[in-house]
Amino acid sequence: MLTGFNTDVEYDGVVYHVQTEDKGLQTPFILSLVYTGGAILASKRSPYDDLVAGGFDESILAQRLSRQHKLICAAVH
Repeated sequence: MLTGFNTDVEYDGVVYHVQTEDKGLQTPFILSLVYTGGAILASKRSPYDDLVAGGFDESILAQRLSRQHKLICAAVH
């Protein structure tokens, strides 16, 4: 299981916290959450069953994790 990313994104005077993590092989999906003031405003789940079924490669998972985090941060900004 990979650890993930945490980034604060400021937009129009509001700070949004974006958290993206791997939920592990037992529940194979990448989860991104967007918070402000402790409340969850948005979430995105991306399953990676295909990686588990096709010969798991942690480097591909790491790329997907990073990509999803960057996309969510860009969407917030």
